Order: sequence, then C-alpha cells, then structure tokens
Amino acid sequence: MKVTRAQIVDGAYELLRERGLSSLSMRRLALDLGVQPGALYYHVANKQELLAVVAARVLADFPASPADPRTAAQDLRAALLRVRDGAEVVSFVQAYRPDVLTPTRALNRLFAERFDARRAEWAARTIVHYVLGFVAEEQNRAELVRARIVDDEPAQERESGEAFLFGVDAILSGLSEKRREW
Repeated sequence: MKVTRAQIVDGAYELLRERGLSSLSMRRLALDLGVQPGALYYHVANKQELLAVVAARVLADFPASPADPRTAAQDLRAALLRVRDGAEVVSFVQAYRPDVLTPTRALNRLFAERFDARRAEWAARTIVHYVLGFVAEEQNRAELVRARIVDDEPAQERESGEAFLFGVDAILSGLSEKRREW
C-alpha cells in the first residue's frame, strides 16, 4: 500500500489526539497506516519534521492576522487545548523551528506597531511562552486525572480561563509600562 504525506500527517494528528505524544512514534504510526516504517521517511525526513507538520496542523485554525494580542493568546490556547499534548508538541517545534509557527509571527506583527523589531519579537515570544506553559500545565493535569493519580477539581477547571486571562492581562499591562520606559 502506498502512503501519502497527507495520510501521514492525518494519521499522526489523530494518534496525537487520541493517545498523546508518548504514543506517537514512527513505528506506531506506520503500524496504524499499514505500511513499513521506511515508507514514512520518503515523505518526512524524521520525527522532528513530522512534529513540525503536526504542530502546523494543531495551529491550523489560528488566525494569520489576529485582532489583538489578548485575542491571539485566547485563540492559541483554544487551538492547543483541542489536541492532547498540543502544548508540548508546539513547544518542541517552537524550539526546533520557530519560523514555521503562525502565532509567533502574528504576534510579532501586532507588537511591531508599538515596539522596535527586537522588542516586538521578545513581546511575542513572552506571550507564546506564557500560553504554552499555562496550557501544558492544564494538559498535564488532565493526564493525571485520566490516570486517576489526582482527583478532578471542577472548581479549578472553571477558574482556568479566568486565571489564564489574568496572566495575559498582567503581561500586556507590563508591556505597556515597558513601552513608556523605552
């Protein structure tokens, strides 16, 4: 059976959604697709490249031109939460190939209106890092609940969105203050 790059990306994305990053291996993906592992390497050079294209798929709904940094942070969080271990995958790709991720580029453009290029990049990375860390904690907590290691805390889950926005607003407020200092 022949396999296409699109089938590989779809299969990896579904495996990630259903079982998480720890289950996403080239061998497991090949087994799910009914091909030999070597067939995957014709379309993706290695697992790192596979994760980069899967991260792009995770972020597919993120708008290329968000209205403002606060909305962009909320959109990024929503995209990451839709996929099990989404924050971990995107965080890895942020380190591996930061140029391929839409949120950093989009936020950079938003901050470029207010700051010089270097500080706009720092501001964008600050927001992205905050969102990745916050969502990683949420997703790790969900894994612990699934594994019955900790009890589910509905109150914490209900307050999660409010706590998230509190942090985003604190960062944006700090950036506004920095702008005046520069």
